[in-house]
Amino acid sequence: MTHEASILNDSLPKGRKSGHIKVLDKEIEFYDEETLIISLPLARLKISQGGTGNRYVYFTHEDYPGWTISTDDKKVLKYDAIKRDDSRKKSVSKIKNNRRILKLSILSMVGIVISSLVLFYIFRGAIVESVAHQVPVTWEQEISGSMLESALVGKTVVDDPKLVAELDKITAPLVANVNNKDFKFSFTIVEDETLNAYALPGGAIVIHSGLIAKADHVNEVAGVLAHEISHVTRRHHIRGIVDKLGFFVLLRAFLGDAAGIGTELAVIGSSLEALRYSRDYELEADESGWELMLRANLDPNGMIAFFEQLQHEHGDMPSEASFLSTHPATEERIEKLKAKAQNKTDYSSIDIDFEKFQTDLDVFFESK
Repeated sequence: MTHEASILNDSLPKGRKSGHIKVLDKEIEFYDEETLIISLPLARLKISQGGTGNRYVYFTHEDYPGWTISTDDKKVLKYDAIKRDDSRKKSVSKIKNNRRILKLSILSMVGIVISSLVLFYIFRGAIVESVAHQVPVTWEQEISGSMLESALVGKTVVDDPKLVAELDKITAPLVANVNNKDFKFSFTIVEDETLNAYALPGGAIVIHSGLIAKADHVNEVAGVLAHEISHVTRRHHIRGIVDKLGFFVLLRAFLGDAAGIGTELAVIGSSLEALRYSRDYELEADESGWELMLRANLDPNGMIAFFEQLQHEHGDMPSEASFLSTHPATEERIEKLKAKAQNKTDYSSIDIDFEKFQTDLDVFFESK
């Protein structure tokens, strides 16, 4: 049986020649095709290991200085003639042990990589949130202006100071109780019959007139706005973008290099379509919106009333609502909010004549 090998010696062209070896009972022979180049006696033959990853087995002999046979075919070590001598047997055992150690090391590294990947994806949500919070709020605010302009194209916008002041009575207690003061909130009412409101990154919130017109109580509007404010404060827009990043980009950002996210913001972050949120983000906004209503001492049950009305009009997935609708009123979400309801009754009242506010909005739009 032959094994592919190479032989090294200064007398050879370029100091090296490829060929094959035969292990016989008393010697190892190296051939260039059918030509015998050298025969090394097994007596006093030295065996060693080397090369990248200890890939090669080397044969040298003290009676043939300068000559080295190498092969990466480890089957050559299985011959009884090779292992007959005690010193060579030790060399073979050492090489085999090194191979086992290398295999175990590789398996360990593979195991560590796989475990890291598994853990990464298990905790991906927490990692995404951590990376998102590395992005300055000013990044969101920089793109918010152009997004708001796009959102208002072709829309009739409420600019009457008295109506804006009335809206401020609803939004002021909510904004005052936002913990992170870095966000700069603004609220704009547009003429649109759908029951909808949506938040742009950075704090601009657009309210459809249909939401106000069809609400039975001012706390329903406040509850929806608390939900939208929570999309902003929980950084859902940025988290949605970050979650789309590839593994290595996300990992690098998690380790402190968030520069690459700026490019993603510029590419996909400024599109209105990017405002679609996942089910988990919607549930999170419900939770945070509920807590914001409580901090403002406003009755959070208005959120439940709104979702029930939306469900009544459109079902679990409102097909007639705007594509920007971020709050399909599923039974699951309503039940989760109902489970949080309290017997508390001493909530603060918003100082507004809500029915007059609704009427004045209708008059404003009729005049346009």
